[in-house]
Order: sequence, then structure tokens, then C-alpha cells
Amino acid sequence: MTKVIDNKLNYQNKPPTQCLDTLAQLSTNNCKCLKDKQLTEQKTLQKRARAKSFTNSYLFDLIDLKSSLNKSYWQTFHCSKVILQEGKKITSRYCNQRWCLTCNRIRTAKMINGYSSPLSKFKEPQFVTLTIKNVKGVNLKASIELMNDSLKDIRKNLKKTYGKTLKGLRKYECTYNEKRDDFHPHFHLITDDLETSNLLVDLWLKKHLTADRKAQDITKANDGTMVELCKYFTKVISKDNDYNPKALDVMFMAAKGKRTFQPIGIKKIVSEDIEEIQSQEITFKEPQNQIWVFDKGSFDWSSADGELFSGYEPTKEDFKVINQEYKTDNYV
Repeated sequence: MTKVIDNKLNYQNKPPTQCLDTLAQLSTNNCKCLKDKQLTEQKTLQKRARAKSFTNSYLFDLIDLKSSLNKSYWQTFHCSKVILQEGKKITSRYCNQRWCLTCNRIRTAKMINGYSSPLSKFKEPQFVTLTIKNVKGVNLKASIELMNDSLKDIRKNLKKTYGKTLKGLRKYECTYNEKRDDFHPHFHLITDDLETSNLLVDLWLKKHLTADRKAQDITKANDGTMVELCKYFTKVISKDNDYNPKALDVMFMAAKGKRTFQPIGIKKIVSEDIEEIQSQEITFKEPQNQIWVFDKGSFDWSSADGELFSGYEPTKEDFKVINQEYKTDNYV
């Protein structure tokens, strides 16, 4: 009897303490995980607000051109302009346009998440740049088509003549030179190995006799290469690209209907297109039924009573973009 009582007393004395400790630890961990999740959600939406504010800084310059893309530019104005909250779920509509920084953030993430794994298996990954001589705007569309055809022919030649299969991911990119009033279309690729990459450049130069060999480049791919490759095809606001709305319009029209990203020799895993309507659950806001409308003056989505949604506050550098300082010659 004594043994039974002792065992019972021991059970009563020790386990409850352990149980309380475990519960306290779980509670603390759960609380920390929830806070981390909330912080991540809020930061993501703050980045979305930043992208929306940046896009608004130049969008009306494009709209004012009244080009054939005018309707599409207006779609970007309405992109993620309204966030509908129902309980924990928020829903927004996206424009899927290439000049929209809001959509490009999603597009970049999709491509990185989709292709990082297969590209990480490459034995000797290289970052290759293929260029042609700069062209005038009237010839840009035809030049893109010529570049695409050249790469197709080279892939066939590599296989047939050299027994090499080109594997990787290709992105089309274009910049504008205001002084010369011409365009610089080029390809960036992540390829499987150095030998094939060298052959690729040699065959490219044979196809494009006026292209400068020094303008072609092969460097060893690193951790940041995938991020660089998956960014939007023209940097609208960048020291590398002279800001000129008419030139941007030319680039967007020339690339219309053409694939910016293309997997080569590997399975197509994701599309660069953005779903028109997207929903997600959030925890950093109280569950409620609310309509949040983007307010250009607040750089954030706002409720009818003035509450701000993401809490995005532009930095000094952000204000340079929002205030269109990239239109000046000294913008860096």
C-alpha cells in the first residue's frame, strides 16, 4: 500500500510541474511564431504599398501618351487599388502588366520559387549575357523576334553539331539610351556549364556580325544571380535606364505578347502571368469586414474612417522616387 501511495504522490508531485513548464514554453513559442507571422505579413503588404506608390509616380506619364496601350495603363491604375477584407481573408485584383511594379514583385517571387530548385542542380551554372547592336525604336520589335529566332537556331546547332543540350532559363531585357535615342535589347541566361556557354557566345556572334564581343559576358552564377535574372524586363526607374515615357511605351509595345522568361531544356514549372484575383489570410489585422482603398497621399490603403492598412512609411530614399527625382539628371 505504501508503495502505491508513494508512486501516486510522486506522480502528483513531479509531472504537473513538467506539464506547466511545457505548456508555458509552447505558449511562448506559439506567441512568438504568431508575432513573427504577423510581422512578415505586414512587411509584405508594406512592400506592396511601396510598389504601388512607385508605380503611381510614373504611371500617368504613360497614360498621358494616349498610346495603343492606354487601356492597359489604366488597368494598372486600378491594380490592387482596393483590398476587400472579409474576416481574416483579404482579396485584391491585379493587372498582370509588365510595367506594374506591384505585379512584378509577385512575378519575380513566382519565378524564383519555381526555378531555384532545378537551376541549383546545375553542375557549373553560368550567367550569360547576349547582346546585339543598339537599334532604333521602329526596329525594336523585329529585333526581338530576330534574337528569339537566333537562339532557337543556336540551340539546334549546339545539339546537332556539338552534341550539347542548352539548359537554363532565359530572360529578355531592354534599356534605353536617351543621348543616342536608341534601345539595347539583350538576353540574360543562367546556363548549365561553362563549355556550352562559351559555344553559345561564339555561335551568337556568328549570327550577329555587328555585335561587339566585349558586350557579351559569361560569369559564374552566384546566389544573387537568380534574383537578378527574375527582375522585370526593363527597369523603369533606374540609373541604368534613362527615364523617358515615350521610350518606355515603345519598349512595352515591342514586347507585347512575347515571353520575357523562357525555360530552355528544362520543364516549364510556372507561368510569368499573374492571376487576376488573389486572396490570402492575414492575422496582423483583427478579423472584420472592411474595404481598404489605396490613398495616394497616404501611400497606403485606407478605410472609410481613415485607418491605414499596412502602416507603410516611405523612407528618404523612397520619397526620391515618389517625388519623381528620377526625372532629374542627378538622380542616383
